[in-house]
Amino acid sequence: MPGARQFAYPIGELEQAERLRNALGQLASNAPICVVGGGLTGIEAAGELAEQRPGLAVKLLCGGILAPSVGEAARASVRRQLTHLGVEVLDDAVVAELRSDCVVLTNNRLVPSAATVWTAGFGVPDLATRSGLTTDKLGRLVTDETLTSVDDMRIVAAGDSAAPTGQPLRMSCQSAMPLGATAAETVLKRIAGSRPEPINQGFVMQNISIGRRGATVQFTHRDDTPRRAHVGGRLAALIKEAVCKSTVKTIVREGQKPGAYRWPRRGEQPAAVKEAVA
Repeated sequence: MPGARQFAYPIGELEQAERLRNALGQLASNAPICVVGGGLTGIEAAGELAEQRPGLAVKLLCGGILAPSVGEAARASVRRQLTHLGVEVLDDAVVAELRSDCVVLTNNRLVPSAATVWTAGFGVPDLATRSGLTTDKLGRLVTDETLTSVDDMRIVAAGDSAAPTGQPLRMSCQSAMPLGATAAETVLKRIAGSRPEPINQGFVMQNISIGRRGATVQFTHRDDTPRRAHVGGRLAALIKEAVCKSTVKTIVREGQKPGAYRWPRRGEQPAAVKEAVA
């Protein structure tokens, strides 16, 4: 993207987020801000900026459709809450260029922006690519369903750097933790001389924070496609907070008692989700 390297503020890493925070501290209280990317990260970034700095003129440039991974009802919930916080959502705003003081759209419209937050995509460490292994277009290591490299059975990958059978899972704790556990099991079984099991992971929901007091929770099928059921507002924010806390507790518990971690699998449906969607 022309101008992105010079003028964009990505937030995929801690140092990048700190750089954005420092830049925001030097802006006028009513400065225009553009957030590029209408996915979950863009929505959360826009909501956070609007709530914490209510004077900022925050615009969310979706490049197509707002929250494309959720259903229509959940999307409407997201839009209502963003609007309530003062975020202007531009659905069809496709970015062509970034400049120091504005964003140029493909229709030649200039959108003023004192700081442009970039959430339209994330990079992958280049270790796999530099090693000469088979990777996908973003540099994720292509593996089989046991998370073993298709080039070398001694190499195992997990998390956002892995593309099992060329199809990486959505970046989330729902993916990272099962992938990490599966990778560990693959290593242990290969050491023991037994056959590793393929990844079997199912999604349950998509959680989107919108400021500190609002959120939208989209319940999903195991393949991450949206169900009809969703929760919005304060209750959804409480659910999101509970998920974040339980994620940390799960990691601590696994460290104390290895093998304790269990995760949703395809073909299974937790009782709590059954009750919610009913």
